[in-house]
Parts: sequence; C-alpha cells; structure tokens
Amino acid sequence: MSELRSFTARPLSKQARSDFKDAFRIYLSSSSLAALRLRAGDICSLTPADGPPKTAIAWTATENIQNTVVQTSRTLQDRYGIKIGDKVAISRIDDALEDIESVSLLDCSDPEKLAKLGPIAEAERCHWEWALEFHLSRCEVLATGLIFELELKGQRRSFQVVNLRSPSPSTGRTLLRFTETSKISLGADTEETEGSSPSIAVQTGGLGGLSRQIEDINESLSDFNLDPRKPAMPSFYENGRGILLHGPKGTGKTALLQQLEKAGWRQIFKIGTSTIGRSISEGEARLRTIFQEAARAKPSVIIIDQLEYIAPKRTSFESQSLVSVLCENLDAIRSASILVVAATRHPNHVDDALRTPHRLGTEIELQVPTAQDRCEILRAIRGPVSAGLSDQLVDLIAEKTHGYVGADLFALLQLICRKARQRQLLEPSSSLPPTSSAVQTEGSGDDVVAIPLKIQEADILLSLQEIRPTAMREVFLETPKVRWSDIGGQHEIKKRLQKAVERPLKYPQRMRRLNVNSKKGVLLYGPPGCSKTLTVKALATEAGLNFLAVKGAEILSMYVGESERSLREIFRKARAARPSIIFFDEIDAIAARRSSSSQGGVNVLTTLLNEMDGIEELRNVLVIAATNKPDVLDPALMRPGRLDNILYIGPPDFEARREILRIWASKSVVNPDVDLDDLASQTDGYSGAEIVSICETAGDAALDEEEETMQEQDVQRKHFDYALGQVRRQITDAVIYEYEQWREASGPAVAFRASLQIPQEWLEITKCHSEPISRSQPPSVKKPHSISFARPNTLPKSQQRWSVSGSELQPYAKSESEPTEEFQSEFDLISNEDAFLLR
Repeated sequence: MSELRSFTARPLSKQARSDFKDAFRIYLSSSSLAALRLRAGDICSLTPADGPPKTAIAWTATENIQNTVVQTSRTLQDRYGIKIGDKVAISRIDDALEDIESVSLLDCSDPEKLAKLGPIAEAERCHWEWALEFHLSRCEVLATGLIFELELKGQRRSFQVVNLRSPSPSTGRTLLRFTETSKISLGADTEETEGSSPSIAVQTGGLGGLSRQIEDINESLSDFNLDPRKPAMPSFYENGRGILLHGPKGTGKTALLQQLEKAGWRQIFKIGTSTIGRSISEGEARLRTIFQEAARAKPSVIIIDQLEYIAPKRTSFESQSLVSVLCENLDAIRSASILVVAATRHPNHVDDALRTPHRLGTEIELQVPTAQDRCEILRAIRGPVSAGLSDQLVDLIAEKTHGYVGADLFALLQLICRKARQRQLLEPSSSLPPTSSAVQTEGSGDDVVAIPLKIQEADILLSLQEIRPTAMREVFLETPKVRWSDIGGQHEIKKRLQKAVERPLKYPQRMRRLNVNSKKGVLLYGPPGCSKTLTVKALATEAGLNFLAVKGAEILSMYVGESERSLREIFRKARAARPSIIFFDEIDAIAARRSSSSQGGVNVLTTLLNEMDGIEELRNVLVIAATNKPDVLDPALMRPGRLDNILYIGPPDFEARREILRIWASKSVVNPDVDLDDLASQTDGYSGAEIVSICETAGDAALDEEEETMQEQDVQRKHFDYALGQVRRQITDAVIYEYEQWREASGPAVAFRASLQIPQEWLEITKCHSEPISRSQPPSVKKPHSISFARPNTLPKSQQRWSVSGSELQPYAKSESEPTEEFQSEFDLISNEDAFLLR
C-alpha cells in the first residue's frame, strides 16, 4: 500500500449515470494520481477522518481540479457517509477486486406500495431475480446499500443490496465485482445471509452510569437488525420512529448521542440550531432534504440536539416553528429503517405534537447519578487503574459528590489533578524519583522522565470546595464552617437531626426492610437565641449535603404569583441537586394560619404544602424550618408527611451553659481563677446567644482595660461581673411557659387546640379523678371530664364562649375546681354558668 495523502471531498459537476457504473469512482487530478502511483481503474482505499477504510476506484478528472481535491458521486457519499468538505485519506491497493459468489437483495419498497402489491410470490421470485441480473451486470461493482428500481408485470419495486458473499470475506473490501457466475437471492434466503451482517447497537464503553438507558435504546434498535433468531412481528407492529432523551444539564445526553452515532448506521444526519437558517422557510427546506437523504441511506439515524430550540412549544397559531415539518416527516418514515433521536434539557418546552406515541414515542430520562452511578462514571473517565487515582479514592469522591453530574465529575477530576501537581511541585522533597518508579517516555530524540502523579485525600477535599454541582451554582451558598463541637448542649436534638439526615443515605436497605420512610421535614421552635439557626448550620457542614438556605420574608413579593414561583423554583433546584437540605428560617412569615383576609399568604402556604407532600413525591430532600412563633403556624404544615418531626429548642440547662462557656473560653484567653461552673449557675435562664454576648462583653471590657494600661490582659472574673450587669435576660418565665404549653399540645392536638381558640391569657385548671386530661384527644363521651378555666379580671365576658370543630360546647352544672386565694387575686374563676363539659 502506498503512502496516505489527505484530500477534500467535492461533488461531481456532471450528472452521474443511472446504472451506478461510475458510482464508486473517485476523480483526481493527473498529478495527484501520479503522486499516489495510481492509474485510471486502479483500486484504492478511501479512509474518512472518523471511520474505517472504504474501497473505491481511481479515475482521472475530466476537468481541472486542485491537487488537494477529490470528486465523488452522490451515491458514494451516501453509502460511505462522506459529506462535502470532509477530509479523506487515499492510498493505493495492490490487490484486485474479488468476485461475488452470491448477492442478497431485499424488497424495500414504500410500505404503502407493499401493502398494495403484497409480497413477491414464490412462483414469481425467479422472474424478478432474472430481471435484476441484467441491472447488476451493468453496474459491474456492487456495495451493500445500493438500491435498484425495477418494473416487471406492471409492478414497480425497489430492491436493496443487503449482503455480498465472496470467497474470502476477511479482506474487508466494501466493493466486489459482479460476474456471470454470481447468484442472486431474494426474500427468505436474504434473512439467512443477513444473520452474518453486523448488528446496530450502542456500546457501553466509555459511558458510566447509563447502563439502564443504553439497554432501553438497544431495545428500540433491535427493530433495525435482521436477526434470523428474531421472531416475526404481527402485521400491526411498526418500527420505532423516535427517541427523546431528556435530563438536567451535564447528565450525558450529548455523550450518549455521540455513542449512538457509532452504533453501526449506514449514514448519520445531524440537525442543530444552525439548520434553521435565516428564515423558517429555509429551515423547512433543509429538514425535508435531510429526511429525503436519510430515506435513500437506510438504515440511518437523524440526531437532533437541543430540540427545545428547534421545535419549541407554540404559544399561538401564528408563531413560527419547525414543528409541523418535523411531524410531517416523522409520519412519512413509518416502518422505514430510519430512527430519529432527539435530546432536550426541558421536555416540557418541546411542542406536545412531537411527544406522541407514533413520533418521539420512547422517552428516556437521564437522572442525576446516584453514588453507584458516580463510581461508574469516575472509573470510565479514569480508565485503567493507575497509581494516581486508586479505587479507594474513587469511592471517596463518589461518596462526597452528592448531586454532581457527569460533567461536574469530569471537571472535579481535572482540578484534583492540578491540585496534586501543584502540591508535589511545592513539596521540598519533590525531587526526581528513582528510575524504577519514574515513567520514561520518548521525546524528540531524548528520554523524558516523568514523575508519577500522587493524589491524596487533601487534594480531593480542596477541590470539592471549588467545584460545586451544576444545579447548585445559581443558588450557591458558602457552607458555614460550624461543627457540632461549636454548639454547647442540645445533644438529643443533634442526635435526632443526624438520624433524619444520615439514615436514608447509610441504611436505605434497613428502612425498606422495616417499611420506614425517611423524614421529610423537621420543625425547630423555641425562644430567640437558643441556637436554632446555628444547629442547622452545623448540620449542613457535618452532613456534607447540598444546602439551600431561605429566609421566609425573602420569598414574599408584591407581584401576583412571584412568591409561588420562587418557592417552586427552590424545590426544583433542591430536587435536581438531591440529596439536599432546604432550610426555611422564620417560616412563620410564609406559613401562618390561613384566614379569609390574606389570600396571597394562603397561595404561598398552599404551594409549600403541595411541594412537600403533593402529587409529586419529595424524595431525598429534607425540609428544616425554624420559628420562634409556632402558635401562628398553620396546623396542616405539621401533619405527618410534612414537618412531622417537631423539636423544641429551649434555653440551655446547666451542662449546656457550662459547655458554651468552655467552648468560648477555649478560643480566648481567660484567667484560670474564673470559675466557669459558677458562671453557668449565674446565667440560669439565659439563652445561648445571650451567654455568648456576656462572654464577648467581658472580652470587650478586657480590651478596654488593655488600652488603658497598655499591657496585655486576660479575661478576668470582674470582666464577667461587668458583663452580667450589662446583658439582661430577655427570656422571661412567661415566655418559657407559653412554649412549654405549646410543646405539650403539639402533634395531633395542635389542630384541636387551635380550633378551641382559647385565649393565651387564660389559665386552664383541670381535675378528672385525680388525673390530668389527655391533650392528644378530646375526653371520652362515656366518662365526662370537668374542665374549668380562669380568666383574667381584664378580659370581657364576651370571650367566655368558643366552639370545637363547629359544634357548641354544652353548659355544665357546677365545677369542682376552686382557685386559691393567691390565684383569685389575679384571676376570676368563671362562674358556674360559664363552666363547660367537653363531650
């Protein structure tokens, strides 16, 4: 074989012959033929840039062409998948063309014509084979895929060459010579010979985490394979016409399309945004041309990327779109060996006319990869096991990259390699390793010794701080650097939050075995300054999940529908980046109890309820809300399936206060004489934020003294005494009592207590056979319980009646409860007529 030279493919200026005699001739200038040591009629190899070599016949061009140009016929372009302007390499083949032993043809007439004419009868098959022999002998050389038109007995049919058999098929030649001894077969014999033809299928090599999607695609591609083992389909069955791939950005849609192009099609056609052209009419003409060319090169595939820009959903009948042309051509390729594969990021933005069963009927979703999928993707990117990135490091990356898609993982690996290289360059011991551990490559005449890259866990952790998931980049929040160790006390709260987050990720099999669903929501409530927000910050840091923080007041907007849209967008991003955490601070701003006067707030609350537990299930997304006004929240928000895990965070106890003081003292310079236990006992009733404020005020006092004395000072007891006098306790016993009362009534009794509309100022006195009344359910009808309420002197008697679920409370004869004298000084006992028996 002679040397390879590259040429640019150009069309023939003259009309090609109808008998295909010159179909596989390539026309070169005389100087190019001489350089390749070719003469007219010699066999040569034609190698496209991204495909296997093809066989062609060299010929002298009839016109003056450049030495870098090769002219090809339209038939050769269609059969070999060569486009105008492509670069092809040409070289000489010393061997001659082999003779054909047998050629197999298949009736490929239009489905409508086949339905009208019917299949070729067994008695007439020999007549058709005899008539085809004349056309094949005029062509002289044949290649699979050629289509011949033949009319016999008033019937015009189309026949396609599907298989060529030669004495030595291992040579790989795509052209064979038809002789007088070549045999022709039609119909049933074709199926037997076709079993040796390569099948059309997508290979999984190089793609990780998409095995299920590739399996679904190959199931549809089986319609295009002529396998003798394949059972005959019924008459009503039609081949699949279209596949729609959809999924978030970076999940591998384009990579899967590229892999689909290598499935073994005879020709590939691509439709992009540039296909539309300057006008809709120009785009329609180009689309029709592409589908016509695909019909002449069966089996073929038409690839459409970013379908939402080519065929967007029409807003009116006057809107310009290519939807009608696409629908028309998809309907025209019924039962033909043409497949249309489209990809889109937003399937709901594509016109509904395309998403029908007889057009783009197969929809395949590419979801955000799971931990196992991320392992497969990382191993596919890495390739063979190397010393730089071990399987242990791959598992570590997959575990810490929640919500990352394939493109994010590729970018992360690039950054990890750069971090590792920079670290090795800055290490003082980074010298040339021994020859045994070095990698030697041949450079330009000299041996270049390369130091092997060593990736460490620190490189991975540093890179994870810079590369964020694609779905989270629009709402990127720097994860707060708060640990559980920075929060004093609240150990039970920490444990319950850790279980709510870690169990679904670490033990999903155990939860499925016991039929236990993961928690969807957690409500943290309590007085201000008791570390509700700080606890959620620590949870976001320790869990390592994607974190979205939202203040309730930020969602509210003066424009109609904007608040609801913002809330839906928050949940959409959380689902795209799951597993994730949504934190609503001050949720009482958007989830107050519904009333007839606040319609806008009702719409926002309804949207929140539907997103948490509506038609679309909320999976792997944990909603955490915080409020210091739990009594104003709507009861529907706290039912099971929503914020069903209600946690009370009250003022710290003695152990928690001592721990808060120790945490602050460990980061400061405190005099050893300061007794932290004594300070903890003196700050009884203070919130965590107030205790930290006392410490900081003491530190400021020490700084003031240092400025006056010009000597370094540590924080002494007198500074803390000064701070205790400056920082006042803001959480009173009455505030704590209200939270504790609401905590006792939380859960199923919340809705019951809210329906009573009992004024918060009223004091409830209960006596029932020396047992308190259960607040989880109303008293039984069989055993009446007496409930007496005492009201303040300042309240009017008009507030003495209320209703339960719309039914009136019945008067009770006499109450047995009597307040003490001290109690009567502030409250009036309700008169006997105003006492009630709750049934």
